[in-house]
Amino acid sequence: MLQEIIDRRLAHRLSLFIFYWGATQLPKRLNSVLLKEPFRVAVITNPRKNIYRIFYNQAKPNNRGEMLSSNWFDGNDMTFKRMPLLPSPTEVYKNFEGRIFSIPVIHKPPWHFVLYGNTSENVGGRDHNLMQLIAERMNFSFQYMEPPEKIQGIALSAEDNASFSGALGMLQRREVDLYLGDVAVTWERMKAVEFSFFTLADSAAFVTHAPRKLNEALALVHPFQLTVWPPVIITILISGPILFLIISTPFRWRRMHDLERCIWYTINVYLRQSANIPFDGHLARFFSILLWLCATYVLGDVYSAQLTSQLARPARESPINTLGHLEHRMAEDGYQLLVERQSAFHAALVNSTGILQRLYRLTRQRSVNDSFLVGSVEEGIRVLQGDPKFAVFGGRETLYFNTKRYGAKRYQLSEKLYTRYSAVAVQIGCPFLDSLNDVIMRLFEAGIIEKITIAEYERMFGRHNGGVSHAEETVRSAKSSNSECDAEGSGGKRKSDSNEKLQPMNLRMLQGAFLVLACGHSLGGKQIHQRTGVCGVQLTTDCRERTKKATNLARLRRGKGIACVLCVAKQPRRVRTICWKSRQARR
Repeated sequence: MLQEIIDRRLAHRLSLFIFYWGATQLPKRLNSVLLKEPFRVAVITNPRKNIYRIFYNQAKPNNRGEMLSSNWFDGNDMTFKRMPLLPSPTEVYKNFEGRIFSIPVIHKPPWHFVLYGNTSENVGGRDHNLMQLIAERMNFSFQYMEPPEKIQGIALSAEDNASFSGALGMLQRREVDLYLGDVAVTWERMKAVEFSFFTLADSAAFVTHAPRKLNEALALVHPFQLTVWPPVIITILISGPILFLIISTPFRWRRMHDLERCIWYTINVYLRQSANIPFDGHLARFFSILLWLCATYVLGDVYSAQLTSQLARPARESPINTLGHLEHRMAEDGYQLLVERQSAFHAALVNSTGILQRLYRLTRQRSVNDSFLVGSVEEGIRVLQGDPKFAVFGGRETLYFNTKRYGAKRYQLSEKLYTRYSAVAVQIGCPFLDSLNDVIMRLFEAGIIEKITIAEYERMFGRHNGGVSHAEETVRSAKSSNSECDAEGSGGKRKSDSNEKLQPMNLRMLQGAFLVLACGHSLGGKQIHQRTGVCGVQLTTDCRERTKKATNLARLRRGKGIACVLCVAKQPRRVRTICWKSRQARR
């Protein structure tokens, strides 16, 4: 009967099986292996008349399956020797009396650091320190076991009683006692194991490469947005004609030759170059003053200030902060998503809906032999370090820690996607779960778990002088994930960016100015080529003719020569008058 109860998975801490054994003693062939946790069995014997003895298999926390006497009942006066009838599990499992637990462990920084070799060795980690503290409070010791697959585990089928792989599979088969190591609480896992009070309030996120610097060749355009440039250009273009209208209207359009001068005057004002007003009228001067104020204090100063700040701190491309941005990059730029093999986030992608489902479909289409699955988040960060067209999906704290290890400035951490909790996983029906919850809640309320997290981060990275440590920032992000789900996307961009030192100007930052200068030289050379191309091969002849004209003109002014007709025709009016008078004198 005991074997059938176990096979049908009826053993649970909330179920008590009471057997009446009318003999004076317990059966000698009682198998103690079948009476181990979480099976709760009470056997009643009748050693004397009207005297009943109650044996209980969980009277001590050693999990040996021993039936120990826990109470007596006297049928004469209808009383029990002690109350309650059976000892409370909370009192029994308050002190484990040096019991040794078997706990699976995998390498997953910062929770566990494991050195794999002939024998696995745990060298520390946040959850390792937490487990030592719990063991000290509950008086037990533990030994680590390495799961065969070195993974947390995932359901191998979609059935309710599906088997799990990895460390959770060992816990489901009752090969180990409990498991602590950033174990996310999910509905799928709760069908195979039970969870304690949470040890970490985290959130899902993904990490990509840091926003790269934009091309400095367009630095001269960046101070204004694209929507601002059209009005600015239109204003510059119409300023010259407006000034021409102000000048020419009183003269009824008889000063058409001033249009070009007005246009060049306004351009000089906008470029902050010295220029003379084309007309001395009061209205033109007033318009020039307004134009000068607008160009100097409104456009020029704002543009210069923006350009100076952007050159000092170069602009970057837009960060990938949301799932929508990631989906766009995956569809347009060929990005690929990486996730830890058989983790809670792998299961979240497989069983997801909406945008996560679309991301999973894109990932499956582009992967070959499940190449999107990595052994750990640390491995995914190393892949991202080599190829920027990857994104790693996982827990925000784990991603933050690994990006810090490999250089936080190289990576961009996304906003919080959804809240998730990590806890201690135990066997279904575990009798000491209430005692474990009581210890963890006391540690959480006292802030000891937070202090352990801070101590682990500071041990790895240390405290920056005069700044906030990485651990404090991590704990703050964990707190904020419980209180609010903001969509600002500022979590990925650390405050350390504001502390970035200014760098001296280099040629790469100034290449935009040199490009504009090159364009100006090109246009000037084109104009020279057009002017010289009118004469073509007669350039040398034209130079000789111009020299001859200059010589004739000089002789003419001295009254000693005759200027040619072609020269006189092309001279200004004053020179033509001199030539005419010279011809009249010779006649």
